[in-house]
Amino acid sequence: MPFSVLYVCTGNVCRSPMAELLFRAWADPRADVSVHSAGMQALVGRGIDGSSASALGQLGIDTSQHRGKQFEPWMAAEADLILTAERAHRDALMTEMPPIFRRTFTMKEFARLAPYVNAPDAAGTVAQASASRAQVSNVGLEHDDVADPFKTAVRRAKTVAEEITENVRTTLDMLRFSPRYVSAGRPMPYRVP
Repeated sequence: MPFSVLYVCTGNVCRSPMAELLFRAWADPRADVSVHSAGMQALVGRGIDGSSASALGQLGIDTSQHRGKQFEPWMAAEADLILTAERAHRDALMTEMPPIFRRTFTMKEFARLAPYVNAPDAAGTVAQASASRAQVSNVGLEHDDVADPFKTAVRRAKTVAEEITENVRTTLDMLRFSPRYVSAGRPMPYRVP
């Protein structure tokens, strides 16, 4: 079974599909990983919001196949790592399903734990990140939440896409799924579309 990453936001038409599609595009194709996304109050069946699709299109990412999916508890139960757009999403998931605490983070929180993690594999990375939470002081919402660009201007969605891009890149490196880790053990640049 591949290592499974689940991104969660509110409607599954902006932030979580941005992260899913960027992760999929930039993960080394030989990496044994799957990535999915869902929304806590999903706009089921809808495509990515126009401004978010435009922002991803500028990065060369095709958004045409995405359709909003409602989060279901089995998705979290099967995921090895759950990354949310906001603390509210993370906290709601952990309240509903306490056993997922050790593998549920906000996108920004997980990336912020990178300096505390040096595991040789993805499962070890998640375990070290969870254990390191206590070492990192609490931060404000602006340091944990990714703003929702739903129905905003393309410029705003592009700013959110840039923020998510940095988090996805860090996450890929942490999990050792970026080309720099998978390809013969030598550093390689990201395949930026």
